[in-house]
Amino acid sequence: PPEVEVPEGFELKWLPLTEADDGGLPLGLMVAIAAVVAVTMPLALASLFGPPRLGREGRLGGAGEALGRVALVVAHPDDEAMFFWPTLLQLQDAGLPLSVLCLSTGNFDGLGTTRRLEMERSCAQLGVAGEDLVILDVEGLQDGWRLWSEDLVAKHVLDFVQDRGAAIVLTFDEGGVSGHPNHVSTSRGVQRARDGKGAAMPFEVLLLDTVGLPRKYLGAASQWTDAFLDDSSAATCTWRHPLACLRALSCHWSQLVWYRILFTLFSRYSYVNTYTRYASFGEEEPSAVAAAAPPARQPTGSDAGRHEEPGAGARRRR
Repeated sequence: PPEVEVPEGFELKWLPLTEADDGGLPLGLMVAIAAVVAVTMPLALASLFGPPRLGREGRLGGAGEALGRVALVVAHPDDEAMFFWPTLLQLQDAGLPLSVLCLSTGNFDGLGTTRRLEMERSCAQLGVAGEDLVILDVEGLQDGWRLWSEDLVAKHVLDFVQDRGAAIVLTFDEGGVSGHPNHVSTSRGVQRARDGKGAAMPFEVLLLDTVGLPRKYLGAASQWTDAFLDDSSAATCTWRHPLACLRALSCHWSQLVWYRILFTLFSRYSYVNTYTRYASFGEEEPSAVAAAAPPARQPTGSDAGRHEEPGAGARRRR
């Protein structure tokens, strides 16, 4: 590495992360204390005064029988844990049948086989396994910083949703939460599947809201900030436990690096998920149909007779 030129009369001294320049508390300890306070204070308020809102509201609220099967479509293993976990926990707690489609194995670093197994363990916590969990490994849908074919995504989404008789499909919005091109393509492909003529049974699409940086990293406090905003979300799911999302992410051991742990603790997506309902061109505005329930799910050949228990740089880092 190149040498650093130090002006005459000056001494170059590196400050270790474990020391503070004023002789006070070590920097690492101060960061840890700040993290604990930021995470636990909102939760303490919730314990004392109750949660600011219900766990499930809007299109994902109400009785499970009126909702039917819910399908989640993501781009990579660990997306379900980092972004959608509050929703999945609420739906599992309500006894709703769940199905998950992951469009790639996350093989950017050659760890596709490992990441597939990790996602299977993560989804097993929700009771999602077997035919209700599909992780694709197909040409054209490989993990990378590029857009996928929307038609190809739509084809696989439509097959998955129709085979399982899903009434509601959850996925990213056009922002993809982190802006990852694979996330964006996932959203567009799901929307195209919804608009297509090949759907034998209509399904509703809810898009996970992408928010700006100030709101993105409010952590558990997002439960309060959202409650006081003019919220026009079609659906909201919240979860108060600070370690629930981290526990899910721990199944993805190959991806568990320090900044992902911080993301999990401070990200709103560990505590609050809000959704916008996708409406096709010419369709009624979401507000006009938000209270309407989708058609009751009819058993299909793939699940008839079964009674399942519910279950981030320019590289791939999200």
